[in-house]
Amino acid sequence: MIEASEVVDLVMALVLVPIAMASARALPRGCRSYLEGWLAAMLAGYSLTILEGFFYPVVLNAVEHTCYAAAGVMALLTLLEVRRALSEYER
Repeated sequence: MIEASEVVDLVMALVLVPIAMASARALPRGCRSYLEGWLAAMLAGYSLTILEGFFYPVVLNAVEHTCYAAAGVMALLTLLEVRRALSEYER
């Protein structure tokens, strides 16, 4: 069974991801790649949250949490890449 908050999360993400991607054009290419992966993994996780309410709940729940874990790794890589790019810029 899906909850209203899950649908709201997905709708908000679908609205905010294009805005975040437009803002990311100012970032160096390596940072953008990680950011795109981060956002894609989050969107996949939100989508799987809703889909698991309809079929294959155990499998989709596992894949959903794998997406969230991957999003966390990609977030860390994005931040490290931004930090590296900023330190090179300051030199």
